[in-house]
Amino acid sequence: MNAFLAELGKQLVTRWTATLVVSGGLFAGAVVLAQVLGHRNAVNLRMLRVWLDMVSADPTSERGTTVLIAAAGFLLGAAAAGLMSGATGLLVEWSWGLTGAAPLAGWLARSRQRRWEKAEAEVAAAERALLADTTDPVLRERTRMAILRREAICLVPAERPTWIGDRLHASDVRVHSSYSIDLVTVWPRLWLILPEAVRGELTAVQDRCTSAARLAGWGLLYVVLGMFWWPALVIGLVVLLVSRHRARLAVGVYTDLVESAVDMYGRRLAAHLGLACPGRLTAEIGAEITAILRKDDVLRPLRPVVSV
Repeated sequence: MNAFLAELGKQLVTRWTATLVVSGGLFAGAVVLAQVLGHRNAVNLRMLRVWLDMVSADPTSERGTTVLIAAAGFLLGAAAAGLMSGATGLLVEWSWGLTGAAPLAGWLARSRQRRWEKAEAEVAAAERALLADTTDPVLRERTRMAILRREAICLVPAERPTWIGDRLHASDVRVHSSYSIDLVTVWPRLWLILPEAVRGELTAVQDRCTSAARLAGWGLLYVVLGMFWWPALVIGLVVLLVSRHRARLAVGVYTDLVESAVDMYGRRLAAHLGLACPGRLTAEIGAEITAILRKDDVLRPLRPVVSV
């Protein structure tokens, strides 16, 4: 137990150092630069050297108490910035689930929907041309590229204001279309019977999603700081672009793993619920699974349940 607690303490210190001290320290340093330089002298290194000389020449800077207070204030500021980035990251993750009910979210959702419908029309036109001459390699490549452009927007008709929101929604739609399974209802029960290795992979990808959202939180904080020191705005925009790329990769992998878990272990869940599933998982069995786990008869098909 002592060894376990010691290792746990090391892990906590490492995570605290990585998430608060390093990233928070960089942000705290940027805040100091914004206070000292401002917009007009944003990249004036000479002015920064003059300020550092003034601080070092101050008699109070040689006192140990002053140094300790300054170091404590810097660490507290770094920790506060880390907590703010975490809270902002939670808001970013919350925004992934927006449905388009709000005015701005609705405008974004309709814009994505129009893009998807345009891409769908291009796919339909390419497929009609390919049906006229199925041996033409140019038409086959044109059809393939049209499908890829449509799927780059969303795998199903777009409805959400963001790509990530649509990708998460697409998994629910695809699982329900294939198996009549309500993924929101079934997933917690399916999670309980997944092998440890599968749950480990899913947890690791979830951590990457959270990390990407926290990185977006840092980017937003730098953008706000850019109101007082314009280099922070540049840093914030770059960080937001990186976080967007990471979030898309992580969410794409996560949704693929979720759909794969349903494909591979849906029959095991049916067996645990006492349903006969000798072959592949069908929509009828999926509807029975959903009805049992929802604890109602709304989705239960009109046929007797065969116990294993």
